[in-house]
Amino acid sequence: MKLNSVITDLKISEKILFDKLCEIKNFKKIMPQNISKFEILDANTLIFSLKGMPAIKLVFGQKNAHSSITLVSSESKISFSLKAEIKKIDDNNCAFSLEFNGDLNPMIQMMVKTPLQSFINDLSINTVNLI
Repeated sequence: MKLNSVITDLKISEKILFDKLCEIKNFKKIMPQNISKFEILDANTLIFSLKGMPAIKLVFGQKNAHSSITLVSSESKISFSLKAEIKKIDDNNCAFSLEFNGDLNPMIQMMVKTPLQSFINDLSINTVNLI
């Protein structure tokens, strides 16, 4: 299953946004309000949980300077990735979006599609908290 977030335009350069997203601690600033757990395990790993959902462990995967960062699930029953995409608009502005890619069976997809879409939209919109 593939989902794309809304695109958020930010008044920050793509380099500064990329650098901020490379710091695992900054993900707490963009999490939605319904988060029930957020824990940093090390410089590359975090665990979070939304109310009523199991905890999810994410680890930094591939980083492409100033354009994308991929987080991958770890120790989870569901294999997925969350790719942050950054596009330069000009020297002081960029656009940000997220892409969720998960290997989910059709029954699970029906149950989680709407909450996942809402979650990645919230993350994308909340990147303004990094400015």
